[in-house]
Order: sequence, then structure tokens, then C-alpha cells
Amino acid sequence: MYAQLEITRYFTQSKEEVYNAFTTSESLQNWWGPAGYEMEVQTFEFHPEGIFHFVLKGKEGNEMWAKWVIKDIKESSKLQFINSFSNEAGETVKAPEEPFGSDWPMEMIVDLEFYVEDGKTRIDLVSFPHNASDVSKQVFTDNIGNMEQGFGGTFDQLEKYLSK
Repeated sequence: MYAQLEITRYFTQSKEEVYNAFTTSESLQNWWGPAGYEMEVQTFEFHPEGIFHFVLKGKEGNEMWAKWVIKDIKESSKLQFINSFSNEAGETVKAPEEPFGSDWPMEMIVDLEFYVEDGKTRIDLVSFPHNASDVSKQVFTDNIGNMEQGFGGTFDQLEKYLSK
């Protein structure tokens, strides 16, 4: 049986402030991605079917290109996109062999929903493979713990960014 990634995270800032951190390239550059990487934005089109294409640059000079294709936006309550690795031209490509392996899904749906709960903002993130083989779905399922750690670090960076 395949699983999906499910993460819930709470923030002290208003739902609008938290949601808005996802809506501009300026804000995303300050917190999205693994710790220790700097983001350079190539394209940012925040509308359905819009593209967010960027490169994450590590301190050792390594680069990871990625993109989102935005599928759904409900202002301050929902954001859904297809997340994938890409090349410099913005074409969807296989994930880097290290650390992802050759059967990592080419595309994943990421669904973010924003709520107010007990005076805090709650984000529910759900992600799962899109147009993926059974082997890729199993690799995704086997790596949920790693993704929880990765998104945990990304949300830690969001928390720091929002606290400034």
C-alpha cells in the first residue's frame, strides 16, 4: 500500500501572513528549500497554470533546479501545485541520483491548506506522486520520513522568516 506525505504545522502569525509567504518570489527566496541553500528565481507566475522555476545553490557550488506548476489557488486558504525537478530550461527532469535514486517520482502534487485554529495558523501539507509508476510510488512511500525531516527544516526556516 502506498502512502502520502502528511504534515501539519502551526504558526503564531495570521493566516494571511503565513499564506502570503508562499505568494511572492521575494518571500520564497528567504525560506523555501533545504537549510544552507540559496534560491535564485528564474520565473515566478502566481496564477493557475503559472510556473515558479528556480535553482537552489548549495555552499559547495552544487545546484538543484526545480519548478512548481500551480494548479489551484484559493486566496489565503489553499495552494496546490505540481512539484518537480527541472533543468535550467524549465523542462521536467529526473531527480538527482544522490540522494533521491533513479526511481524517484518525476512529479508530485503538493496541496497546502491554511486554517485558523486556537488563535494560530495551521498549515496542512499533503503530497503524493503524480503520474508515477508503482515503483516510484513505493520509493516515495519509503522516503516519507526523509521528506518529513526536509519539510520540517523548510517550515523551520519559514518560522524564522515570519518572526523577523
